[in-house]
Amino acid sequence: MDLIKDWLKRQLSNPQIVLLASVLLVVFLTIFFLGGFLAPVLASVVIAYLLDGIIIRFQKHGVPRLVAVCGVFVLFLLSVFLLFFVVFPSLVSELDKFVRNDVPGIVTNVSNNMKGAYQKYEYFRNKRLPDFFSKQLQASKPANPPKTNTESSISRPLMNTNEIQGPRSLLDEASFNGVSLPPSEQGADPSSYERITNAVETELTEIGRRALTFSISSLKNVVVYMLYLVLVPVLVFFILKDKQAILNWFAKFLPSERALTRQVWEEVNIQTSNYVRGKFWEVIIVWGVTYITLEAFGLRATLLVSLFVGLSVLVPYVGATLMYIPIVILGYYQFGMSSTFVWLFIAYSIIQVLDGNVLAPVLLSEATSLHPIAIIAAILLFGGLWGFWGVFFAIPLATLVNSIIKAWPMERNKALQR
Repeated sequence: MDLIKDWLKRQLSNPQIVLLASVLLVVFLTIFFLGGFLAPVLASVVIAYLLDGIIIRFQKHGVPRLVAVCGVFVLFLLSVFLLFFVVFPSLVSELDKFVRNDVPGIVTNVSNNMKGAYQKYEYFRNKRLPDFFSKQLQASKPANPPKTNTESSISRPLMNTNEIQGPRSLLDEASFNGVSLPPSEQGADPSSYERITNAVETELTEIGRRALTFSISSLKNVVVYMLYLVLVPVLVFFILKDKQAILNWFAKFLPSERALTRQVWEEVNIQTSNYVRGKFWEVIIVWGVTYITLEAFGLRATLLVSLFVGLSVLVPYVGATLMYIPIVILGYYQFGMSSTFVWLFIAYSIIQVLDGNVLAPVLLSEATSLHPIAIIAAILLFGGLWGFWGVFFAIPLATLVNSIIKAWPMERNKALQR
């Protein structure tokens, strides 16, 4: 306990550390407890922060800030318009066709494969294993003395000419292809597969239909959507326009001695802007390359799948691995175990390898490098706290923690030297 008390006393004696800890605590508590109420404001702050980097680049080329703000804001509105009225309807239409046409076929295909595998297993268990062990037992029995013709004719059982002989070898695949056992030997009612298939197909179709329709059953939801649609663009414009005035207003509540807080903020600001800009272009490039590749193979739901592949780069390591599942399922359903399916799998693997080893290092060369364990831990922690935005900003938030850890001992040593 004395060691902890001494450590706290040393830290609290440094006003720079106390100020930094207080600012972080206030921001965290505000987002955690008031995030739902201030969602339009927080969303506007995030969007304005992303757009401010473009405005700063225009300013470096001599463009007045107000002109740059107006130009970037118009481009932002056009992008939102294209997203909601061009891209989003195309995605909904493709998702609708996929749910109505492909999902039932995928479920039926999986059910048929399960049924075939079960029949082969039952044939193997009921036919092959007994024949195999009976042959082994016969081979291990001692040789009997030769019988006379009379004894042989009496002891030989009558054989049915239509009886199916057992397979020659235990691993003879061709011997049971197409074999269908009677229900009494299968050990399960074949109609159970149909019931399971119908239940799964009905449930998946219902989930897809619910995903395609937005619930506007209450007036409250309509008001919330309209509030976001109107307030967020207005807030984004004024935050961009009056950025310096807003920062100066907040600075009035902070002490003049805030070198540590300013140092941490400047480092995190640089790293976050580099990360967000690099991730934006990484999503666009991976989305476009994946769309072209899948379209060349003729895969269904290409726009939808390629979009999720592009967004998967926001979750390092985990996202790219998880996207193998829909690629494999759709490819196997459409092409079967053919050379096209194999080449599709290889093409997607090449995209992921190039993204992880070429594209991401080039685009994120200026961003801080974190250990994979730290990245995954940050995704789990901040994603659990703030959902999608927590996952999106997991690496910048991890960078914030890393910057604090690097700056903290430096200030502590200064305090001890005094």
